[in-house]
Amino acid sequence: MNRFINVNLVIAVQLTTPADNPLVTDSNRMMDVWFGGATVKKQLFRKVSKGEQEFMAETLKDRGFIQSGNLLIDPAAVLFAEMENQFLGGIVTIGYQDNATPVELKLGGKAFNELCARLSALPGGGAVS
Repeated sequence: MNRFINVNLVIAVQLTTPADNPLVTDSNRMMDVWFGGATVKKQLFRKVSKGEQEFMAETLKDRGFIQSGNLLIDPAAVLFAEMENQFLGGIVTIGYQDNATPVELKLGGKAFNELCARLSALPGGGAVS
């Protein structure tokens, strides 16, 4: 199967591997991909190979995405983030769907702290309590 995904429009991706779901294999994996724009759209890609997943992950990491388990997220897409606690991490909002529902993703503690450090380093970045 030939597939093209414009990685320049991807703002987050969740990779499903055999370790996460015993029903997938190296040649039959899945990816949930969130695309940015005026609204955030989510697309599930089935029958993705291990190589396609690895290529997507490496490409996004090279673009500066932060990884939390099998979730990769673009810090530039984060509208706001709220920490639950320093060990568990927190919730980030990366945009809104057509119906104005927020698109929220959970990051683990280490990834959440990395995200906060990157966002704080940006001009105008910082925490609000």
